[in-house]
Amino acid sequence: MSNSLRPIDLNLFKVLLSIYNQRNLTHAGKQLAMTQPAVSRALERLNYIFNERLFVRIDGEMRPTRTTEMIAPLIFEGMALLEAAVNMASGFDPKHISTSLKLGLNDYGIAIVLPKLIQRVSDQAPSVFLTTMPATYQDAHELIERSEIDCAIVSSLPNCNRLATDPLFREDYVAVCSNQHPSISDGLDLTQFLAAEHLLVSYKGHLSGWVDERLAEMGKKRRVVGSVHSFNAIPELLCQRPYLCVLPRRLAQHFAKAYPLRINELPFPSENHLFHFIRLRHLTKNPISNWIRDQVVETCQELV
Repeated sequence: MSNSLRPIDLNLFKVLLSIYNQRNLTHAGKQLAMTQPAVSRALERLNYIFNERLFVRIDGEMRPTRTTEMIAPLIFEGMALLEAAVNMASGFDPKHISTSLKLGLNDYGIAIVLPKLIQRVSDQAPSVFLTTMPATYQDAHELIERSEIDCAIVSSLPNCNRLATDPLFREDYVAVCSNQHPSISDGLDLTQFLAAEHLLVSYKGHLSGWVDERLAEMGKKRRVVGSVHSFNAIPELLCQRPYLCVLPRRLAQHFAKAYPLRINELPFPSENHLFHFIRLRHLTKNPISNWIRDQVVETCQELV
């Protein structure tokens, strides 16, 4: 590529970044509201500008070349700086912006964080539309990198150096059952815990988790009779059968407002998860992204 500056259509960089995220020309076209042939022509122009192929097709995917891996972070940052400059010049005021933001949440976040967050966003920016997409700590970073969501709230940090992270709050766990459970009342000892039939929440359908690892360290094992992929299914199941379930404390308290549930402390030290707000690192220069980050942080401060 020539070192001299030349007129370049900035929309080409949007195409490059979309292909980089989507790894697919058709999907990139849908994201950009372009036809697949138009995306292909834009990629040809990019290859000409850089005087080399920026992507190669491998196993049905458009894989970035080494050059693309080097320049993509710079282009992400450059586009964010341009957007920030435009917003700065026009004067950033959340009451006067109109946009939509996609936030990745699991059902814990929907129950505990979302209601107050929506109210805060609505009060400060009536033309900002907040939508949610299902996301967990296991897949949120992939959804962000594919531009399917803008940001997420997760209970564990993914291993991805392209993400910026902000700590939000800590959450520990409690044991929950029906208040009509035949063998558990106020107070729960280890013998009762191990004798109970347990339900587990697992987004991957696993029958063990951190509780089982903790018990194994003690030379103990519990009886897990089933797992579900959603926290929201737990209250009804606990009311129907004499099960026990380990839940995040705030979520247990939330469920206990609507269901006849009993909450007990665990008979061993609880995990303590630090929730984070995550987004692509280059968006830390974007005033809209920073504003929604601030709203999430301030909302979560009310939970502490």
